Order: sequence, then C-alpha cells, then structure tokens
Amino acid sequence: MSETESPQARISDIFQCRRCGHCCHGETTVSLDREDQERMVAALGMSRQEVSDRYWRITGNTVQMKIVDGHCIFYSENEGCTVHEGRPWRCAQWPLHPSILLDEANFTAIRTSCPGISRELEYDTFCAILQRLQEEHRRLTF
Repeated sequence: MSETESPQARISDIFQCRRCGHCCHGETTVSLDREDQERMVAALGMSRQEVSDRYWRITGNTVQMKIVDGHCIFYSENEGCTVHEGRPWRCAQWPLHPSILLDEANFTAIRTSCPGISRELEYDTFCAILQRLQEEHRRLTF
C-alpha cells in the first residue's frame, strides 16, 4: 500500500455492538420514515394496520415506536431487539451518530453509555474513522 492510500475503514474499528439494550431504554424513541415502516411491517409479517395498532404511536404525521416500561416496545430483556431485521435505520445507525463529529462532549456522553464503542481510540482517531465511514456509506448502519 502506498503512503497516499489508507486502509479501508471498518465499523468494527470503532464499534462492536454488545446487544446490551442500553440504547433501547428511555422515555423517547426514534421517528419512523416510510422505509422504516415498510421494513418493520415486512419483518413482522403483519398488516400495516395491525403493526400500527399494536406497536406504533402516531401523532399527526409523526410515527414512532411505543414505549413500554421505560423501553422500546420491541426490546426484550432475554432477546434484545425483537424486530432487529426490521428496525429503523436510526436504530441501526446508533451509536455512530453524526453529532459525535461535532463535539467531543457528545462523543464522551455516547461512549459512556455504550459499551460497544472502542475505549482504545482517542477522539480524533475515532472521528477520522467515522468520517471515512460516513463518506463511504449513504446511511451508515450495522
């Protein structure tokens, strides 16, 4: 490899999901775009109306997953994400959120709450890898 070439960036260089479910907990959840909704309906093998009635909270034009007992309705203590194949792209992106690149405090807060983020990399190195990954992928997900 020449000096001008850099090795391919891999998500595993900065993050390896531990499937701990920490990111599934809280009193808020992500909004679902049309593609998220379609993917979720297909993954669940149910009608759109059935999925909507059972799993979604709809406010005006905003569709979100319901919260149950302080966590996403799809989170199970034993199984983790029960709709993993049909999860929203924002869930698939987390914790590699673009806000990490804007402020080291964001990075520190996210890394503190997520055991899957590399503890070995300094902020600048982490950001350089994440930036390369974002440039290579339209929607960075894992």
